[in-house]
Formats: sequence, C-alpha cells, structure tokens
Amino acid sequence: MSTLNSAQEAVDTVANEAIYAALQQTFAVGGAIINNATGEVIAALHNNVLMPFPGNGTTYFLPHDPTAHGERQLVDWYYENVAPLNLPPPNQLTVVTTLDPCAMCAGSLLTAGFNVAVSAIDDYAGINYNSQFTFPSLPPQIRQQAQNTWGYYAIAAPVSRAYQGSNSPVFGGQTIDSAAYFLCSSIFSASVNTVRDASNNSGLPPDQLQNPANLPANSKVRQALTALSPFALTVQSSNPRDPGAELAPPLLKTAQQSTVFNSVALIDPFGNLLVCLGGVENQSPIRTAFMETTRGYAVMRWTLMNDPDPAVRAEAAQYLTHPKYGTFVFLYAPDPTTPQAVMTFGAYGSTMEGPVPQSYPSNLQYVLLPSNTTPQALSTLAQNLPPFYTQSVQVAPAQVLSQDLINAVKNGV
Repeated sequence: MSTLNSAQEAVDTVANEAIYAALQQTFAVGGAIINNATGEVIAALHNNVLMPFPGNGTTYFLPHDPTAHGERQLVDWYYENVAPLNLPPPNQLTVVTTLDPCAMCAGSLLTAGFNVAVSAIDDYAGINYNSQFTFPSLPPQIRQQAQNTWGYYAIAAPVSRAYQGSNSPVFGGQTIDSAAYFLCSSIFSASVNTVRDASNNSGLPPDQLQNPANLPANSKVRQALTALSPFALTVQSSNPRDPGAELAPPLLKTAQQSTVFNSVALIDPFGNLLVCLGGVENQSPIRTAFMETTRGYAVMRWTLMNDPDPAVRAEAAQYLTHPKYGTFVFLYAPDPTTPQAVMTFGAYGSTMEGPVPQSYPSNLQYVLLPSNTTPQALSTLAQNLPPFYTQSVQVAPAQVLSQDLINAVKNGV
C-alpha cells in the first residue's frame, strides 16, 4: 500500500474507490484506513451493497448486502487482520471517507474507536447531516467521542469551507481542493436514488409470494435457509406481526450459543421464522445479532438469486421475501446509550433502504429491554436519527405484543 502526505492525497485515494463503486453500480462511496503516524494506507475499500456475483457470466440479482458500506467493511476488515498484520490500535488510525458516514457506519466507527476524516456532507443520511458538528443523532456521551475524534477537511475556494472538528484524524486541519470535494459529493448524488430504488424494490410483494414452508426437503432454497439458521422454517406464527411464545425457544437457544447473550429473528409475511442468529462480537465488536441476521439473509438471497440453475433463481424469487415485508424480532433491544444502538438502527434503515409498508405493530420489534433503559429512551434515539431514517424508513422500535412471548423469554434468561 502507498504512503500519503496530505489530506488531498488521502481524499484522492478514497475518491478513486468511490469511482470503482460507481462503475459497479452501487453507492459511490469509498474509504481507507490510514496510519496516523506514517500516512500508510493500510486498507482501501468501497461500497458493495450492490455487487455482481463472482464467477457468473451474467449477474441476475445485484442486491448483495445492505450492510456492505465501505466504512462498515473497513471496521470488520480491521478486526480480521489486526492480529496477523500486527496493526496499531484504532485510536492510532483514521478512516478517511468520501462521504459523511451514515448511522450504521458512524455507530460502527465509534464502537471500534477509529478517528474519522470526511470529505463531503450527506444532508439526508449522514451523521453530521446538519453540517454543524453537533451530532444530534448520537447519545450525549457518544457525541463527545465523535467531536473528539472526527474531522471534516477544509475545502479551498471556490467552496471555501473551514475545517471542522478535532485534529485527531490524520492530516487534521488540512485543506482539500474543490474538485476533489465535488467529485466525492456529486458521484454519490448521481448513484443514490438508483441504488436505493434497486435495493428497496428487490422482492415480490406478499400477495405474490409463495409460502416457503411448503418447499420440499430437497429444495435448494430450503437447504440454504437451514444452513444459515438451524431454526429456519421450524416455527410459524399465526400473525407475522404478533409472534407468540413459539418464538422463545429459537431466540433463547441461539442467544445461549452467541458471544453476547442476544439473538434476532426474521419472520416472513407468512409467519415463518426464516433466520435466527446471534452475534460474533468476539470476532468483531460490530458483528452483533442484528448485523449477522440481516447480512446473512441478504447474502444467502443474493447467492440463490444468482444460481446457475434458472429453476433455483425462480424459486428464490418466488419464496424469499424482501425484509421490508417481514418482521425483525430482537431478544434484547439495543442499549440506546451505546454506539452499537446507533449502528443497529442505521443497519435496519440500510436493510429497508427506503419506505417500509406501514403496519401495526412495527416490523422492528424486541422482547426485552436492557435493564438500564426505557422504551422512551429507545424511541428518542430512533426519532433523533438523520432525516433518511425518520422521514423515509420511519424507524420505530416497539415491544412485541405477546405477553406469553415476553414471559417465556423472561423465564429462560
């Protein structure tokens, strides 16, 4: 990897990653991890939310992984490589990015403890959407952490933006030219609506879906679901928005086998439990139960929808719902005082990537709250997110309605 000497060189490097992303037809955002002491580029990545399927002559289905934003990928890359490459701790490194991180990526970066340096503002989904460096979406103690470790490079004339933030990031206080800034901003703006539409509309509506509970044992779709989650298609709730005590055993057994005692289930419009996974925070602190569940389901679906066999592709399209028509159920809601909670609600927003069919109750549910919080605190966090999450996705966490499910889980924890 190269060694950089200025903010301009850093932004040019990540802008090239954004160009690769644009050529891939995904969100045009790029990022890199840079060593503060040496200027060395340790890793550079771009967004992979939409991605061609490798090895296929034809890609039939681009929506790959709603969590595969450049910054989130860089955090997981770091934890995969910190020991074998003997990397410095995150507080000695900076993630430089072309675009203000979304809630998911901001929560991921703050959880890990990286310094962050930004080129362009995203006034719809970015964590600094108001351009005031006040981070109103973040819990107060996390807000202070961001103000201590983040910076937004100054921009030379004719934009003439002053540097904003601390000097902790690499090349803190420095200036980039207007051309680099406008490349980072305009290339994302050109991609965003097309990619959001492709992600949000990548599935049949419930009245056109078929029930995967009816798939035979030798179905490749059924086998893929079972390989992802042993509880797949073993539980069915009579109302997919109102699961009962039948969901308690999968949630509890999955949590017991996880690094942190938690799990998240995805229920389809027929009431079928499709996926129930826990986190692997021992591998990376941002690989929580929700991140594993939404990412695992998406990558499985992408793989099946690009299968060489057209019959498998057709079956996947007919039986696998878009998550916006399903219901996510957490054993424990995220703790709203933590950056992981910001990450989680952000990842839910990225999973929806647009409007969610309005229903009662919400399709973002939890059984229990952490002992130190309240429903109001959770709702406040959701309501303070950037406009994309409050206006488009309308993130609205709610406790499950079934007292039987609540009691069954309480008895098992």
